[in-house]
Amino acid sequence: MQAKPREKTVGIIQRINDLQLSSPYFTDVSSLSAESREWRVLRREVDDVFKVDARSGWELTGILQSLCCDREGMESAFQKSLALGISESNHLNLMVNRLNLGLFSESQQVYSQVGSPEGGNFTMMIRDGYVAGAIFQAAQFAGRAREMGIEWDGSEEMAEEFRRAVALLQQAGIDDAMIARHLDVAGNILVRHKIRPRIEPMVTSLPGVFEGVTYLFSVPVSAREAFEMNMELSEAEDQAGIEPTPGFEVVFEAAAA
Repeated sequence: MQAKPREKTVGIIQRINDLQLSSPYFTDVSSLSAESREWRVLRREVDDVFKVDARSGWELTGILQSLCCDREGMESAFQKSLALGISESNHLNLMVNRLNLGLFSESQQVYSQVGSPEGGNFTMMIRDGYVAGAIFQAAQFAGRAREMGIEWDGSEEMAEEFRRAVALLQQAGIDDAMIARHLDVAGNILVRHKIRPRIEPMVTSLPGVFEGVTYLFSVPVSAREAFEMNMELSEAEDQAGIEPTPGFEVVFEAAAA
């Protein structure tokens, strides 16, 4: 998930997004890689932003901390930015960077505040809401948006996917909070492996095999390693007291790095 730009910081945001896209792994700032060098250059430029706009400086700091897998540093920086006032982007980017660090429950909390069609950011955030596991909330927002005459790319297809997903999840007795609990465990495993989330939610219909909602996490590892991550996920869910739920699944799938 990419950061949302503001005019004042758009150049830095674009370079941060480019750096994020350069690798499926979080940036190791202790290394001597091209990615870590670019991170340090960006860090110095963000320090300069503080001289003219502390709110944007803290926001950009939070995004940079997300790139290097620092959950605590990301959260602290964004809270300092928000304490100076909600801007066009700092609340949105808090959600995006919580997602980037596998913090799905916390992302859903922000989505409920920033994703409504009345708030002006609906079309920008609808996909992120779906990725966060806020399926019922996103479906409600999408329904209101259609009633208000708001159009967005793929609106018909997304409305149908939401309809199918909600029906299957309701039948299985699953809500957004339960989805987030599953996703939070997967997020912790990704952070442990220093892998950025690459998520594809989908409605799966394989009668006799599985019918429900699948959250597919593409991971840059071998098929064997992906299998081991799925075993790790199963064990972690068991330790967290999360029982398997018919109608919903989280899967790690091997993908090219």
